[in-house]
Amino acid sequence: MKKENILTSYLMNVGEEVFRLLLAKGAKKEDAEDIIQNTFYKVYLLLDDLTESNIRPWFFRVSLNEYIDLKRKKEQQNLSLSEEIYSKLQHTDHELDAILNKDEIFYLLKDIKNEYKEIFFLKYYYDFSYEEIAHILEIQADSVKQKLYRARKSVHSKIGGKR
Repeated sequence: MKKENILTSYLMNVGEEVFRLLLAKGAKKEDAEDIIQNTFYKVYLLLDDLTESNIRPWFFRVSLNEYIDLKRKKEQQNLSLSEEIYSKLQHTDHELDAILNKDEIFYLLKDIKNEYKEIFFLKYYYDFSYEEIAHILEIQADSVKQKLYRARKSVHSKIGGKR
């Protein structure tokens, strides 16, 4: 297999992972597809500057940042809506819950804080290191460890409570 084909296959897999993460965070399918497409474009523009070890975390970070920017832009557009309609638009937990119920682990995470949930996903579902997660979320590695500990503790208490 040619080197270009290996890279393309790898990037497609990373793109699918990020796509699922964006949906879990509440992104609409169309928005997630646009974000992934834009990130692919940026990858090809910066391909010479990216290394094998940093391309995956970089892809996640760029995609998540673009999602955050999109959310901010939409929130600003919604400011003119009435307070009642605006608050309804902010509740994306129902979409997130539907996605999370597909897997027992996700179900166990559905009631914990989103920041813990995100770190749990990045660590155990996407297999990032503490340092990579810290880089993606722009926080300290110690903070990642602390939040991951709290997420595990929360999941453990749910499992313990069901026995």
